[in-house]
Amino acid sequence: MGIANWFINDLNTEERTLTRDLVSIAIADKEFTGEEKNMILTICQIEDISNVELIDSIRNSDIGGKKLHTLDEKRSYLTHLIRVMTVDDEYTSLEMRLIEIIAKEIGISRMQLISFVLDEITAHNKGQDEGITIIDNFVKFFIETGA
Repeated sequence: MGIANWFINDLNTEERTLTRDLVSIAIADKEFTGEEKNMILTICQIEDISNVELIDSIRNSDIGGKKLHTLDEKRSYLTHLIRVMTVDDEYTSLEMRLIEIIAKEIGISRMQLISFVLDEITAHNKGQDEGITIIDNFVKFFIETGA
């Protein structure tokens, strides 16, 4: 079973955790770069998640996830995932698919997700060429998957 099927079939909203999603995005392209590792550790620090909690959440599928009620909470959650996806300058279809699945599960539309990606590019001063590459890959992915 592929990682996309794992998200669709094996996890429900209660079981999903931010750390598991972050690591899943990082390894979707079959590489776990130093930049991705550092970004995950930074996000865990921002969210006050200890290294022990990080490891436990990856190992234990019984740990319940944080409930996301507001649009700001959902945006923050997805922004963390987008940062992990973009930190290594690799934007694979599988990474984008996982983020899209997660967005859908928490009630975020594709257009909202694209908006979040654009906001992230702008907020972190990604170079114009890099920003264009990121959004170009997102748009192509959504067209290929029947957006």
